[in-house]
Amino acid sequence: LKLVLFSSLGVSCPPPFRVARRSVAMGRTRVGRVAAAGRVAAAATAVAAAAAAAGLGGWPSVPALSLVAPGRSAASGERRAEVGALFERMGRPTHVVAPMVEQSELPFRLLTRRYGAQLCYTPMIHAGHFVNDPFCRQQVLAEAMPADRPLIVQFAGNNASTLLQAARAVEHMCDAIDLNLGCPQDIAKRGRYGAFLLEQEDSIVEIVRTLSSTLRVPVTCKIRLHGKLVFAPAAVHLQRTIRLCQRLEEAGCALLTVHGRTRYQNKGVIGTCNFNAIAKIKEAVGIPVVANGGLASFEDVARCLHETGADAAMSSEAVLENPAFFCGNRDSNGEYVDQNRLTREYLELAEKHPGAGTAAGQWPPYVNDHVFKFLYAGLQDHPDLKLRVNDARSFAEMRAVLDDLVERGWQQPCFHQESYKRHRSWYFRYRMPEACELDGVPRPEEVRIDLATAPSDAPAGREAPGRRSGKQKRAR
Repeated sequence: LKLVLFSSLGVSCPPPFRVARRSVAMGRTRVGRVAAAGRVAAAATAVAAAAAAAGLGGWPSVPALSLVAPGRSAASGERRAEVGALFERMGRPTHVVAPMVEQSELPFRLLTRRYGAQLCYTPMIHAGHFVNDPFCRQQVLAEAMPADRPLIVQFAGNNASTLLQAARAVEHMCDAIDLNLGCPQDIAKRGRYGAFLLEQEDSIVEIVRTLSSTLRVPVTCKIRLHGKLVFAPAAVHLQRTIRLCQRLEEAGCALLTVHGRTRYQNKGVIGTCNFNAIAKIKEAVGIPVVANGGLASFEDVARCLHETGADAAMSSEAVLENPAFFCGNRDSNGEYVDQNRLTREYLELAEKHPGAGTAAGQWPPYVNDHVFKFLYAGLQDHPDLKLRVNDARSFAEMRAVLDDLVERGWQQPCFHQESYKRHRSWYFRYRMPEACELDGVPRPEEVRIDLATAPSDAPAGREAPGRRSGKQKRAR
């Protein structure tokens, strides 16, 4: 009967009796019992719904399962007071700068705070590297300063004890500890962390429970949506995501950041950010929710908050190219802040904080990456300067490149102006057809650099910023 019903309705569901057997084996732990009961109830509900649709009676309805373990209520007044205190203590921020690997370091965070950012995250830190590598710890701890608050430190990992050890070392310098459950890159797949940990719900919940019950600061999580490009319907994946968010809240998560895309929506297949899914999650939990994804301009922030009902909006790639994103590129005096000014101010901050993220005497490679993104549009038109940005190993060299670009009169993307040119923006690099269509221009030919004919002052054999080889990245 089950096979006939599910086949006729096109429903994919594990047989409830098989689920029940697996659930008995899982029932040795409290979390296992809750998860097992959830699967049994879900399977039974699906069978009842299929039978009803087929006109067969006699199937009992199954009450909705509470995902909160006995003896502990996620909606308790004590928990809500604790959660509310975090958001209030941070000043109820609505403009948030995302954690970005080797990019959201101290000088960059200070620049974004100057132009409207109200909460910042550190770059994603691998908990195992942090615990085992003294240099990695020095990089992180060197960035502690009062002007860089509120601040959330983000760790990635899959071992609760390692994550706890790492978090204890930095809880004095931040307002909360964040668990990365959203990184979609291959390195996260190999290390079994980030978005690839979402398939192991019980492990995630236990990690959050361990951290939240031990640390002196609250624990937060950053996730992506469940889902694949094919197979199960989107509604099924959304329910899985909602269930996970509720379990994270019950385990002690004090704030949840939701990227409205799946781990499969990345780079060339980035797709549209699902604001509706974020809204459903916001309705299902009682903790603050930060919406992440789909913000191309400052105007999108208000639209995002309206459509999702989220408490704050987080930007990553847009603010990476334009650190004045959260003020619409207008300073406190109403003056327009262009890319030339942002680049100069960033170089001043990076030179002022040389110990942040690098060893004494070493050139911080993230400076090259930032300048490349700030000046992206101009460097596409002037490939010789693009090579010089890649090769620069001093602030004097970087400023010389900027001066030469300004002297050549480069065409800026003009963020938050009527003349805004999306097709000249690094943010739209994976959506160039869309950007050209919106701007009403033909798609430009890709600029290719022939190193054999490169200018004599640009050594051949070097890669463009953002295109370093795996060996170079590991050396960093």
